[in-house]
Amino acid sequence: MVKKVGFVYSTDAPMYNWQQRFVKSVVENQNFETVFLYLDQAFKRETAPNSTINSLAGTLLNLHLVFEKKLLNTMQPISVTSDFLKSTYPSITTINVASLRKDGPKNPDFEVIVNLTDVLLSEDDINASKNGVWNILFSDAEQNRRGPIGFWEVLEGDSGIGATLCTIADNNQDRCNIRSTCFFNRAWSMSETSRTVTEGAVSMVLKELNALSDDNRTISLKPDSQLPNMKYPGFSDVFRYMGRFYNGLGAKALEKLGNAFFGIRPEKWSLFLGYGDFETASLDKLKSVPMPKDEFWADPFLFEHEGRDYVFFENYSYHTKRGKISCGILEGPTLKDVKDVMVRDYHLSFPFIFREGEHIYLMPETSANKRLELYRAVDFPVSWELYSTAFEGELVADPLFYTDADNQRWLFINKQADGASPMNSELFIYRADSLHLKELVPHRQNPVIIDARVARNGGGIFKKGNVPFRPSQRNEDGIYGRALNINQIKKLSLEEYEEAVTAVYHPTFDKGLMAMHHLHQTKKAFVFDAAYRNSLKMKS
Repeated sequence: MVKKVGFVYSTDAPMYNWQQRFVKSVVENQNFETVFLYLDQAFKRETAPNSTINSLAGTLLNLHLVFEKKLLNTMQPISVTSDFLKSTYPSITTINVASLRKDGPKNPDFEVIVNLTDVLLSEDDINASKNGVWNILFSDAEQNRRGPIGFWEVLEGDSGIGATLCTIADNNQDRCNIRSTCFFNRAWSMSETSRTVTEGAVSMVLKELNALSDDNRTISLKPDSQLPNMKYPGFSDVFRYMGRFYNGLGAKALEKLGNAFFGIRPEKWSLFLGYGDFETASLDKLKSVPMPKDEFWADPFLFEHEGRDYVFFENYSYHTKRGKISCGILEGPTLKDVKDVMVRDYHLSFPFIFREGEHIYLMPETSANKRLELYRAVDFPVSWELYSTAFEGELVADPLFYTDADNQRWLFINKQADGASPMNSELFIYRADSLHLKELVPHRQNPVIIDARVARNGGGIFKKGNVPFRPSQRNEDGIYGRALNINQIKKLSLEEYEEAVTAVYHPTFDKGLMAMHHLHQTKKAFVFDAAYRNSLKMKS
């Protein structure tokens, strides 16, 4: 049954890329009938208290953001009016929100109304929806604080930034019912952090909209939660932020100069090899595998063939700015006979390798080619032929297969919903019929995770006894691959997915490390990667 969905926009505010993406997705969804609802001047915007300091501080911050966005080339909004929407979507009904006030005519056939403005709306404002008015807060539900998007998170060095989908029962606007939350890594600047959370939150809202059409989906609400309080920056806050921004800008400039003139490579990813169980090993005794100066090595996978243990890994060149797949033979604590085994004119990484029957397959990340590619060995390990493809035209990363106790094959993969949205925040699961990838049945709750701290795959799934564990990246503190999670998979079916973080490993086993984000554990050995802040800090 087609369900009526309304979304609220403001005629006197610009419409950003994330809002346009959301509108386009809903309009094109055959399960929904879309109605445009616009705010007029009768609805006053939420403003700062009557304070000259706050008002002037806000003006200063806005002036800085104009410069910051131009400097960083952050995507700018376009102005959208009722006439623009009507011309773009001529078949869509457009009405004034004022006609849906609590004391006005009722329209109970709305399934839900999604508010895309920065004005919080309650059932007292719009009393016309079966599932209320969904407000999107770009702040972590666990923090009793909200403000200019991304400002406090960057200024105070928070681990990341959350987004919250909630309904407000009354106009007091101090309590809310939380329907869903998601979490993203912050960037070093306010404008980039704002873009990350707004673009990323689109997937959360679309997921919840799709759940309305799924009668078997159980919704877990957090009723009567505290609504985060608005906190406005003062002059000292704005000056502190500007100081932090320009310090960061200067540091990045020095980093580029060091790279260009002195060969100091930032974020130098390195491989570490060990025997036994990673979780009980003494990591501080391990040394990084020696490698050429103008490369970094990452995303390692172990594979045994004809009595030898091979390590396949991403080999990234600082000259070409592109990764290729290389491999070496594991001998003691190091790699021998390292050679390139797959080179393309686009970036390759995450070489997930496995055997099925008499054949060996390699499924690297090929997001730069906008599809998933699966290869079969012709002459192991140096020659491979393309076997099958999937997700044509999509940005997909870090794919891996897992076969459960019932011999069902599952594809775990990360996706980037849009070129402006984050890659590291969404985990998707599909049941695969075969390696031909002709039939991929999506999990009912896709994306099953929207959280940069746990979503992105960080190595092959391994078992302890009969219990499966999924390594994943922990993207937080403004650093890609900041730490490594070990997650126990507790439930896996087309209807349910549940996992729990059992351990988190931070890069504290050697000085100069800033990140670690990948592990492959086999019965007798393990290999993982970690990144030094620059090549001068490497331990070898």
